[in-house]
Amino acid sequence: MQVFGNEFGGSRLKVYLWFLVLGLLIHAALQLVPPYMDFLRMKDTMTVKAGVAQVLKDEEIMRDLVAKAKELDLPLTEEYFIMDRDNDRRRMKISTAWDVDVKFLGNVYVYTYHFRPVVDESFMSFMR
Repeated sequence: MQVFGNEFGGSRLKVYLWFLVLGLLIHAALQLVPPYMDFLRMKDTMTVKAGVAQVLKDEEIMRDLVAKAKELDLPLTEEYFIMDRDNDRRRMKISTAWDVDVKFLGNVYVYTYHFRPVVDESFMSFMR
């Protein structure tokens, strides 16, 4: 214990603690970033599909969304997507939801994140 009693030992302990904190932050980032990236990719796909709804049928949009969810390994099927097309106002609203369990430090701490992307985009009709 004499090592921590002097100035050099105290500095070493601070460095070790900072490395521990930095390691925990990196671990948390590695656990949190992939689900959020999947959320952003899915929301981006939903935005694109709602924006081009004037040229795609609802079945085509649904098929593309389910394919993207499968590509991202999300637990989404057709039943999880809600599409509302309003041709009078030229708008399309798409929403979905899923949960992801994020495990920190192995299985010491598990937190469930709820993702609920909703897009409401207008689409232009073709000029005649």
